[in-house]
Amino acid sequence: MKKPLYLVLLLLFLSVGFFVLRHPILRSFVTFLIHEDSLQHADVMIVLSGGGFDRGNEAAKVYEQGFAPRIICTGGNPVIEMKVFGIDTLESDMTAANLRHHHIPDSVIIELREGTSTKEEAAVILNYCQSNAIKRVILITSLLHTGRARNTFYKQLHPHNIEVMMHGAPSSRFDEMYWWQSEDGLIAVNNEWIKQLYYWIKIRS
Repeated sequence: MKKPLYLVLLLLFLSVGFFVLRHPILRSFVTFLIHEDSLQHADVMIVLSGGGFDRGNEAAKVYEQGFAPRIICTGGNPVIEMKVFGIDTLESDMTAANLRHHHIPDSVIIELREGTSTKEEAAVILNYCQSNAIKRVILITSLLHTGRARNTFYKQLHPHNIEVMMHGAPSSRFDEMYWWQSEDGLIAVNNEWIKQLYYWIKIRS
């Protein structure tokens, strides 16, 4: 068989194979990013900044199931869009407001209005846990962010014998298992993979 014909047949075979298996292959791009743990009772629940609506919704559900007596909202980044209405607020404030919308009592909500990245938030939480003798936490973040967040928090908290349980909040904008069918999904998966690569390079530099 001539080489050009062999290459054409190989390319055709690979193309057909990818088409048949396209859904499992495309799903693998997100299943690699996701890491969730079976939930047990914890001292506190922590809701990371950057998605106060979805993450706040999920935190309210977990709280109502009785897994933690308190909810910590982190985040020192301002919500720029709110300035259109003349409102200066932080991401932690938005998460707390969503929890109150779900009738979570103020006595349960703790705002730590600090941290502009996952790494900074992990440092803030470590300090809070050490100051309050906390040994087990539930960490709520977006599903696609769970893997990277787990790695960051594990490195900071595990050496101090603080257990971290990851729990993902599904997106209200797209279905993570069919991320390629939505522009929001395409952007979210692309951004998370870029951040994964950035953190991997930074750790080894």
